[in-house]
Amino acid sequence: MQSSLDVRNPATNEVIGTIPNAAPDDVDNFVNAAADILPTWEKTAASKRAVMFVNAASLMRARVDELAVLLTTEQGKPLREARDEILGSAHVFEYYASVCGSIPGDARNLPGYGYLNVVRKPLGVCAAIIPWNMPVIIFAWKAGAALACGNTVLAKPSKTASLTILKIAEAMHEGGFPKEALQIVTGSGEQTGSALITHPDVRHISFTGSVVSGKAVSLQAAPHLKKLTLELGGNDSFIVTKTADIDAAVKAAVRNRFYNCGQVCTSAKRILVDASLADEFVHKAEVMLSGYVVGNGLEKVNMGPLNNANQLALIEAFVEGVLDRDEAQLVYGGKRLDMPGNFYAPTLLKNVSPLAVSEEIFGPVMSVIPFGSADEALDIANSTMYGLGSSVWTSEISTARTFAEGLRCGVVWVNKHLTLPPEMPFGGVGSSGFGRENGRDFVYEYTEPKSILFG
Repeated sequence: MQSSLDVRNPATNEVIGTIPNAAPDDVDNFVNAAADILPTWEKTAASKRAVMFVNAASLMRARVDELAVLLTTEQGKPLREARDEILGSAHVFEYYASVCGSIPGDARNLPGYGYLNVVRKPLGVCAAIIPWNMPVIIFAWKAGAALACGNTVLAKPSKTASLTILKIAEAMHEGGFPKEALQIVTGSGEQTGSALITHPDVRHISFTGSVVSGKAVSLQAAPHLKKLTLELGGNDSFIVTKTADIDAAVKAAVRNRFYNCGQVCTSAKRILVDASLADEFVHKAEVMLSGYVVGNGLEKVNMGPLNNANQLALIEAFVEGVLDRDEAQLVYGGKRLDMPGNFYAPTLLKNVSPLAVSEEIFGPVMSVIPFGSADEALDIANSTMYGLGSSVWTSEISTARTFAEGLRCGVVWVNKHLTLPPEMPFGGVGSSGFGRENGRDFVYEYTEPKSILFG
């Protein structure tokens, strides 16, 4: 008999549903169904796939209230953030509707050889492994790209955030996507995820998660020579120069750092502030945080709980550790909240040692690091194994260019942070992984070229 897993509300720790814990035999059945429909799905006209994306997006928009409540209940984020994620995911599907008929190729005459035609073919059965922090938008990125290219998709959500994705898959099926072409495979990473990764007929793995888990995925996939797209987290710097609009920078830093309780790969985790502005920046951030309301995301709050008890314990240990070692000074927060669920106060630290935050802090902690020069700021920003995103705040174009060119990361924002339209390629360098989501680069992740030479 197939086992099941409980899904809990992180604001109350109450069980709100169960999901199947798919075993290897179940995964094999899913893969076989996806492989069987592949020849038909690959030949489906791009215009028909586009209509399916538009239909799915329309259904998601019509059901946004219901879906947002479910997402908040299982993930924890405030309801307005959940709504934004649902609507943003619908927009992603609309983007893929607009580009799925424009898969590029190449055709040219090669004198002395013949006529060359290069076409891009789908990879086949693709697996998308989804994290719990931004489950719906990341599902849309991965499933949208793979389906647009003519692949079939097996999506495995996190065991703590599967329910909303299951509902969105229903909308996609109602919109026209064949059930075998898009299947949701629920279960644990150890059992279900491993079975997907190691299945010989799964040709591509798109994974978003930690560096440790990403390396494990790579090792499991290597014997089968699978293609991988890995997004493995980040330790983004948010650099405030002396010419920045400090009020705009403070507002953006607080909103970005505590969005989704700080559980975002591209969150502004290390706030680097010119030393001449550091005290003013910290004061303004403290004032803003003092008005923050923390609680159940279904209520009118600024921040909800952490998604799971493990994250809560990690954040609590980090803050206690840096304070005990005198690697930072506490300005605001710094404690677990006395309420049911996985709640930790939004926390502001100042004069933080760069070494203390060389690892990713995945929770509601803002670490402010003063710097004295552009070179020092770049050294601090680049002194981490990650390279996902960074932002620079300045009114000088020359300063913006200096930082944009010097930062080692996949995404640089100027006077904004965290914005990721689907037209924009997204991914990292270094230990943040490889490959890109979205933009036109998705074609290279989910297809392979076939060269045909006519004599």
